Amino acid sequence: MGDLEAGEASAGLEPAGGVELAWSELSVVSSKHKKRLLDSVSGQVGPGFHAIMGPSGAGKSTLLNALACRMDKGATTEGKARLNRAPYGLNHLKRIASYVMQDDLLNSHHTVEETLVFAAKLRLPPGTSVEERVTRIEEVIEACRLTDCRHTLVGSPRKGISGGERKRLCVAVELLTRPALLFLDEPTSGLDSTTALSLCSLLRELADTRRCTILCTIHQPSAKIFTLFHNLLLLQEGRIVFQGPPSTAVTVFAKAGYPCPPLTNPADHVMDVITPRIVANSRAPSYSNLRLQEPPVIELPEQDGELGVDLRQRMPWRRQYTILLGRCWKEQQRRWRTMLVQMLQSLVMATLIGGVFFQIGTNQTSTAKRLPVLFFCTINQGIFGALAVVNSFPAERVLSLRERASGMYLASAYFLAKTTAEAAMYVIAPICFSSIAYWMVGLQPTFGKFCVFSCFMVLCQQAAVSLAQAVSALCRDVDTSVVVLPMALEITRLFGGFFLAPALQQKWMVVLDYLSYVRYTYMGVALNELHGLVLTCTPEQLAKAPGGVCPITSGEQTINTLDLDQLSIGANAGVLLCTAFVGFYS
Repeated sequence: MGDLEAGEASAGLEPAGGVELAWSELSVVSSKHKKRLLDSVSGQVGPGFHAIMGPSGAGKSTLLNALACRMDKGATTEGKARLNRAPYGLNHLKRIASYVMQDDLLNSHHTVEETLVFAAKLRLPPGTSVEERVTRIEEVIEACRLTDCRHTLVGSPRKGISGGERKRLCVAVELLTRPALLFLDEPTSGLDSTTALSLCSLLRELADTRRCTILCTIHQPSAKIFTLFHNLLLLQEGRIVFQGPPSTAVTVFAKAGYPCPPLTNPADHVMDVITPRIVANSRAPSYSNLRLQEPPVIELPEQDGELGVDLRQRMPWRRQYTILLGRCWKEQQRRWRTMLVQMLQSLVMATLIGGVFFQIGTNQTSTAKRLPVLFFCTINQGIFGALAVVNSFPAERVLSLRERASGMYLASAYFLAKTTAEAAMYVIAPICFSSIAYWMVGLQPTFGKFCVFSCFMVLCQQAAVSLAQAVSALCRDVDTSVVVLPMALEITRLFGGFFLAPALQQKWMVVLDYLSYVRYTYMGVALNELHGLVLTCTPEQLAKAPGGVCPITSGEQTINTLDLDQLSIGANAGVLLCTAFVGFYS
């Protein structure tokens, strides 16, 4: 295909220089169902605005994802794909291309401008000056017509910027890097006709002025949108039945016996013809007659070559952490009501626990209260931590995976930044809880033991958060997560070491025993409290004791009886810390 003529650069966006994307005999097979999603398709696109159309299940998104190197692991891809006649992979595309997903997943706690500032800091080259970054942000705000909402919180689809503004913001984020290649999956999905036309007009303008190669999937565009495409690829049952300008499609279909009726949208007409249920109608000839403009098989070079495009550099890890920390901290500031409620929640529960178990003392009756209060503190901090994230984590995880797929940052930088920013909720709240409950209950009055107890409360909450994150990652949606998480929490309590001592546990259940974060927290705080504890008898208790001897005189007796010293205090803390990391990376 010949290159398009470049026009005057609009909105200050300098020409990016498009690329040529070609593929030959590309096939995709679903590994699970052995279904052929794409069947030996060939084609090529150059600078311009190109659309992939077809009925549902025709393979539109499959072709787009295959060319963008974003296929699921459950699919096998065969054939060749070349970028400027050179082999390429996802690592190359992260640095020269951009991908706009069908769903507009954005950080709801940031304004439109803050969203662009964050993306610019991480995605522009490390040597970009502040002035150049600001200029780039202003360019995309103007080009994507976001000036009126630049200071508005993105919010949720129900409350925040409009659907059209969300979609244009997603496009603006990807345009910050001035990509040579832009993929879009159903960019007009969920938009009204006016908003959809406005967005597609913007994409056509970008293709014309910047010579950018834009490839999108679209289901059934309006007549006005249909005329905006430079090139059209029609798919049916995994095969390309037509490739060429939209105006040519109408002519080709007319010659094949399918003239477009007067006053009919050409896009609707071609879709009606290639949709299987209509083609199968007795009025329609066989499907094979429609494959008049199927592109020929393209000979692509076998040897490696150069892409001929400058690759973007990734931001250093330290810089990634700093930028992510700023974003996470701003999110926490804007969630101050939630944080305040969680803090009050901890203070209220600590006061109630302290009131119920007030000053248990060190006599013989205290042994019946000491371990129960330690166990209750453990499960209390765990459940509060888990419930705090189960509703929000699925969306956060998907957003993080999407941003990492675009090469914005590393998972380690995100984890450390998020953990640091959430210290107020996951560190300060447990410490405040401990400061009240520990001294009201009357546990061993030494500062060192108080610090150990507080650390275990913090680790317990982190481990519970980790469990909730793992459940959310496995369940994928909030509705399933809120059903599965209570069961997981109950299992951790059952095997927490309190209801049945570790020494009495059934051997065939030992795996569940070892997986319970409650067990390690409970054993850690129990060892901390019982080591060095001196117990006494009141005169009444001593009179009732056999032989007049106090039966329990030290905490070590309880440790030995219940076999609580299977792991040391440090080892229990280490397991909890590892649990927090494992859950996050799940």
